[in-house]
Amino acid sequence: MATEIDRLRAAARVAPGPPGRRIAGDFSHQPDLYAAEFVRRLLTQDYRTSRAEHIAWVQSEAAQTSEPLVVGLVPKELRDHLAVYSVTDAAGQTPAVPVRNAWTALGLQDAYTTVRIERVTEPMAWSTAVSSGRISDPGITGREVAASVTLHYSKQGKAVTSTSSVAMTLNIEGPPTRGSWGFVTAVTYSSLAVSAS
Repeated sequence: MATEIDRLRAAARVAPGPPGRRIAGDFSHQPDLYAAEFVRRLLTQDYRTSRAEHIAWVQSEAAQTSEPLVVGLVPKELRDHLAVYSVTDAAGQTPAVPVRNAWTALGLQDAYTTVRIERVTEPMAWSTAVSSGRISDPGITGREVAASVTLHYSKQGKAVTSTSSVAMTLNIEGPPTRGSWGFVTAVTYSSLAVSAS
């Protein structure tokens, strides 16, 4: 954990994007809808545009919790950076948002992604923790979102695609501790290639 805290401490600080791009309406008031919309927008990436703008949007969705089961050993002063860090940290696994060099390389291939959300569930480990009284923050919850992500790109002048099955578990914070739902952290993220054409 110490090395992860060190990486979080060293990570670049990101200012929130424009408030007008925030998730709003029904999506911001129901946890399943929010989780689905957040993951859809997070994984809908146009590599011909600015990566910095994309992660600024993530920061604008960031919410905080003091729930020990979620933030664990993360010092209080670093918690407002946890949201972006959790989707961009590339140590040990492929992050949900590609690192800067990979984003740029994909942009050179005119690449972008399209996303189809398949289902949203409450992880069993989370519901067990809630029912056993181990969660102290009434506004925090967990969701697992399954999605199909298609990468569209150009290869030797031809348009090609590859599709991956993605699963992301995330913690979100909402009522009664805040007026609408927000993104706290990505807990797990996995992507498995399923087809190419």
